[in-house]
Amino acid sequence: MEHFTLDGQAVPFTPGQTVMQAAQAAGQHIPHLCWHPDFTAHGSCKLCTVKINHRFATACTTQAAPGMAVDN
Repeated sequence: MEHFTLDGQAVPFTPGQTVMQAAQAAGQHIPHLCWHPDFTAHGSCKLCTVKINHRFATACTTQAAPGMAVDN
């Protein structure tokens, strides 16, 4: 199974999952306000902004990829 790191811990994901979905499935918390698993993510509140490979992105709209280094 593929994985990325979140605050130094490996987080497994399946292709098509966002960083937020994978983190939630792995029991890792990323603060969020507008994200809900039953709705389409739109990233409008920006509360789930994380640093991915030294660039800022919203965890709810960014697709998980192997080798990502995510800082919460």
